[in-house]
Amino acid sequence: ALDANFADPSIWYKNGTWYAFATNNAAGILQQSNTSAAYEYGASNVQLATSPDFVNWTLLDARSDPLPVVGDWVTQGLTSSFPRIPRANVWAPAIIQRPTDNKYVLYYSANMNNGTPAGWNHPIPHCIGAAVSRGQDPAGPYDPLDDPLACPILQGGAIDAAGFQNTNGTLYVVYKVDGNNIGNGGLCGNTVNPIVPTPLMLQKMRSDGVTTDGNPVQILDRIAADGPLVEAPALVRSSEGIYFLFYSSGCTRSPSYDVKYATATHVNGPYVRASSPLLRTGSWGLSAPG
Repeated sequence: ALDANFADPSIWYKNGTWYAFATNNAAGILQQSNTSAAYEYGASNVQLATSPDFVNWTLLDARSDPLPVVGDWVTQGLTSSFPRIPRANVWAPAIIQRPTDNKYVLYYSANMNNGTPAGWNHPIPHCIGAAVSRGQDPAGPYDPLDDPLACPILQGGAIDAAGFQNTNGTLYVVYKVDGNNIGNGGLCGNTVNPIVPTPLMLQKMRSDGVTTDGNPVQILDRIAADGPLVEAPALVRSSEGIYFLFYSSGCTRSPSYDVKYATATHVNGPYVRASSPLLRTGSWGLSAPG
């Protein structure tokens, strides 16, 4: 297991190695020995860990940052206070291999450069960007695009992008419109009326994985039973042709934070919610598994 604050992980397997990518929040700094050289784990834009067996993991430091440079649209530089971490505040990185040249595309969300919070108690909105690997190594490095992929600022921004390749080779990206970022207060900023939508969107992509093809389609949104939000979407297609949309609901770090899923017979939906969560607090000894 990986004993670290390794949030929002996504995984990839290639040639006997598992790769895990995660949100950066300087967690790696806590694992440094006082007698060893300081390699600034927390200075990475993206946390990366590798494993030969999915059991024993090695957390890599900033010298192995998959995304050493963020896009021009992102807030640049490091914070002035210790630990000095990137002001980009990169969340939920995930990769997919594109069929055109077998290079990888890394999707990530980050603080919008010159982004203006909706109010004094609201964070700077995130938007979603993409980066392309220089070679065919999942670990990168990745070169970012200058412009964001999805940036609905007036709706709260966008986070939690994940790639999906359909059986016909078509690429998609699913993501969350971060409506609770502009919510009116309460749990996760969005349990005080009027409640702000947090829809999950499906964006069809061209074969390069970085160019959108048409407008995004809403495939799910929160309902009262979800609490303040739905987020962290991930798409999987079964061998029977059923599309499974996995997502989190509730509030991060709260016991309500769970994993749910919905199914459809077409990638665009409609998606029908399962009758009960897949994972919730108490399942397999887990707490807030969303």
